[in-house]
Amino acid sequence: MRLNASVLLQASFLLLINQNGVQGQRLAVQKCAEYAKIITKTQALIPLTINPKPITYKIYNCTNVVQLIVGGEQAKFGEFPHHALIGYPREDNANEYDFRCGGSLISDRHILTAAHCFSNDDPKVVRLGEYDTTFESEDEVQFGIAAVRKHPNYLNQRSYNDIGLIKLDRQVWFTKNIRPACLWDSEYRNMSSYIATGFGYKETVGIELSTTMMKVQLDEFPVNDCEQAFLGDRRFKNGIHGGQMCVGSIVGGKDTCQGDSGGPLQTVTTPKTCIYHIVGITSVGGACGIGQSKAVYTKVSYYLDWIEDNVWGANKL
Repeated sequence: MRLNASVLLQASFLLLINQNGVQGQRLAVQKCAEYAKIITKTQALIPLTINPKPITYKIYNCTNVVQLIVGGEQAKFGEFPHHALIGYPREDNANEYDFRCGGSLISDRHILTAAHCFSNDDPKVVRLGEYDTTFESEDEVQFGIAAVRKHPNYLNQRSYNDIGLIKLDRQVWFTKNIRPACLWDSEYRNMSSYIATGFGYKETVGIELSTTMMKVQLDEFPVNDCEQAFLGDRRFKNGIHGGQMCVGSIVGGKDTCQGDSGGPLQTVTTPKTCIYHIVGITSVGGACGIGQSKAVYTKVSYYLDWIEDNVWGANKL
């Protein structure tokens, strides 16, 4: 049986749609548009004229981004609805948890984080909607962990390919204060400043983690700066990898610190929409907030094929 060219072309087109959704758009971009609808409402105004035509406009039901963690400031409640806390059983009480890593909600079942967050200890829970760890709020929801997956090329003794995924034990129901972030999908970045968030140490000499979510604005530096900062560090035997970013501050006292591992480095392209794009994942820091501190972040766009394949694709976790 021979198929004509038009039938073959149509079949190829349908196959492309099934694999990639909208033709020419990768999955991460489609999902971003889908998530934006969660907080978007279309309303209409009726002009006071003869035979009026309704004027439609969009409103966004979210906590507005405040333009601009060591040297940082307290975030607003609901400002970062994708931020996740990753919990590990305490040694003295397995029913209570230390939240030593952070992450980002990127689907209704998946958290994006750093691979080193489950290299030595096994996390047991993920908490979403958390803002103040000293206060139990009806907005926060705790999930069990069904599975974790590290990037296949990650090695414990190195800091390359420091990216991983957590699958939650049940579906996340999205709300104003719990919803996914988008993923930055291009190697090109038209900005040089980002926002890091977390519950890490607020002071240079860390004793206790912050009980409320903190945010700090950080700047991107040439990778050579981090190669000098981490010169001789065995974790960077081959220098800074193409899948890494050098980020920090020229002003002392601004940094992400221990306890923020795996947390998001993000940007917001249109503030009124409250839509964040995850650009990086907190991986390795240097001296905590001392002087011109710099840290290495995993570059999300470099690993986007792996993320899409393991979250929505054939190798779905």
